[in-house]
Amino acid sequence: MSERMTRRSAFHRLGGFAVRRRWWMVGLWIAALAAAFFPLRQLGDRLSQGGFEVPGSQSARVQEAVQAEFTGQFEFSDQVVMQSSTVPVDDPRFRGAFEDVRAELLEAPGVGGVTDPYATPERSIGPDGRTLVATVGLTDDQDQALQNNDAVHEAVHEAVPHGGPIEVYLTGAAPFYAEFSEVTQHDLERAEAIALPISLLILIAAFGSLVAAGMPLALALFGLAISFGIISLVAAATTVSIFTQNIASMIGIGVGIDYSLFVVSRYRQELAEGHDVPVAVSRAMATSGKAVMVSALTVVIALSGTLLVDIAAFRSMGLGAMIAVAIAGLAALTILPALLGFVGPRINSIRLFRRRMADEGRAGGVWHRWAMLVMRRPWFALVGSLLLLAVLAWPARNLRLGNSGPDIFPPDSEPRVAAETVADAFGAGQAAPMQVLIEHPDGVLGEGFDDVFEVAGALQAHPGILQVDSIATLAPVASAEEARAVASSPEAAPFVETIVGNEGRATLLRVVTADDPGSDAVRDLVGELRAELPRLLPGGAEVAVGGDPGLTVDLTDEISSAIVPVVGMVLILSFFLLMLFFRSILLPLKAILMNAASVLATFGIIVFIFQEGHFQGLLGFSTAGHIESFIPLFLFTILFGLSMDYEVFLLARVREEYLRTGDNTEAVGWGLEHTAKIITSAAAIMVTVFGAFAFASLVPIKSMGFGLAIAVFLDATLVRIVLVPATMRLMGDWNWWLPKWLDRILPNVSLEGAEEPALPAPTEAPVGA
Repeated sequence: MSERMTRRSAFHRLGGFAVRRRWWMVGLWIAALAAAFFPLRQLGDRLSQGGFEVPGSQSARVQEAVQAEFTGQFEFSDQVVMQSSTVPVDDPRFRGAFEDVRAELLEAPGVGGVTDPYATPERSIGPDGRTLVATVGLTDDQDQALQNNDAVHEAVHEAVPHGGPIEVYLTGAAPFYAEFSEVTQHDLERAEAIALPISLLILIAAFGSLVAAGMPLALALFGLAISFGIISLVAAATTVSIFTQNIASMIGIGVGIDYSLFVVSRYRQELAEGHDVPVAVSRAMATSGKAVMVSALTVVIALSGTLLVDIAAFRSMGLGAMIAVAIAGLAALTILPALLGFVGPRINSIRLFRRRMADEGRAGGVWHRWAMLVMRRPWFALVGSLLLLAVLAWPARNLRLGNSGPDIFPPDSEPRVAAETVADAFGAGQAAPMQVLIEHPDGVLGEGFDDVFEVAGALQAHPGILQVDSIATLAPVASAEEARAVASSPEAAPFVETIVGNEGRATLLRVVTADDPGSDAVRDLVGELRAELPRLLPGGAEVAVGGDPGLTVDLTDEISSAIVPVVGMVLILSFFLLMLFFRSILLPLKAILMNAASVLATFGIIVFIFQEGHFQGLLGFSTAGHIESFIPLFLFTILFGLSMDYEVFLLARVREEYLRTGDNTEAVGWGLEHTAKIITSAAAIMVTVFGAFAFASLVPIKSMGFGLAIAVFLDATLVRIVLVPATMRLMGDWNWWLPKWLDRILPNVSLEGAEEPALPAPTEAPVGA
């Protein structure tokens, strides 16, 4: 490719502009960092533990009713769990301890009431006689409850300190997410402490120079800080999940280092070939810089698929990752060339060992020899690689989605201990009961009471249900008339008022299941009840099944229904983007098929380990028997985008060589020779960053980090250095085929600039054809 053609590239001009106006460019980015500083400090307080509702679903309808129609119901609540191995619940010491806890809680901020378990022993005192639960009604909204959780927690443990004959635990949404925030922050700090030093060592090994190694790492952290500031601004206006910080950090550091690594590597090669600094920067931007832009666009396009899922938390995680990728790409294209203009030849300063850049890529290189070896037996390499990927993907056929509760925490975590104590004493469904909403136009305490009684009886008769709390089950009775009399008694009034709303036309039934709320049995039960209960009610009356079990079903259904549109959109947009930049029909198709194969293999590995529980002792977790519902689709969007990262970088150099030589086989060999070393270094960094999150305490983050690390490893090894050379050798010149009519109407935005020589027509038939 001639210097004249390169100079006409917009990216060549961008590199030159950044060098000439480097003071302005750096000043703009420093100003952006300063602007992000204050929102960045508020990020932790703005992230939400909510956002997992499914608008329009039955679980959302129940939640909305609780918030708007039941004035006696607290919108949010905690649960106090007290247990003793030596003191029974009816002992005065136990009752005194509970009264102390209750008194302290009523003085705590945001607490509106505490139920008396001794008033309803059949629902609140366990069959063992040594465990009780009490509901703590909160006047706060979800985020305020989280902020006040420390004070509520302190009140509980001031009344009954740990280590005595009676243990007390606090559980519920606020304690769960407070613990989640603390563990998440600890996991994030530990992951960064592991990933950053190892990444620096890999960069030093790749460049031999501390300056060259430090620049990509510093720029990645710089971009991530600005990304967090933007995410904080978004979180001030809408729901942003608490998961977003870890996801954005994981992705932002990985791609931020990679993008800068690609540009710095090419810049050093251009310097080694004798170009002065402005030309070297411009040429690096015209080649690697443009590949970075295509890579970032592809990742953002893939992540944009998350916006099609109607779950606020899911969309916010995708948006946070998109912001991190976009800022990383923009930084590599603007401030990085400006910094290279400042550093100049000193990019090779503080050498720890010498690397002969000018000799890299010459005849006899190991990667060129490897590529030629693969291309001598392309069918063997292709079939062998696909068989291995198929074996790895095989367990994915048993993928099972679910949603975890406190069991994602370490075994000694208080919310987990409390949930397990309640499950042992009352049954697995006690901690997260099902909620059934009945809306009756004739009034649930009037003519509609008989229908409520029938629904409650059907629920009580179900073998998977342990307990039903409702206006129709306040006492063991034989008829609806007797149940109505009990519900109308003055003694029952305080309880009835809390579960009757909408001016007497709606009521809530609390249903405790025998099995864990996330189990297959309970999910099947939700489906059965949603089908059967409406048949028990007359026209005009409605019923909705919600609570945590209903929410789990709705989340899984929403994500499952989004798979086809998300995958379809990502594949179609990625195909057209790659076709536009590579001027080829078959290369984008090949890239999509290979990426899909590596994603399926990754899913198989995740199911094998995190669902089926293999190596759980080694990795330090206990399997819940399912994969968190949001992970597979979210992983697909990330993995598909990241897989294109190395594909674009490799094929950009292969195309550059093909335009120079016109020989497809040699172009593949030299393209791999020029890029394989930097791709393996970049992949090693990605594996390190993602792998560091595999040490997280939270199983969803652990499985996400582990899956990303495995996917990048497979992509940079098996796919890029075996499958790509083999398939490109088999397709020959057809790799670069684009119909002339399509070539004429597509805008000329290829990776080589505004002008490029015409590609030779594909005369070589695919090998084996």
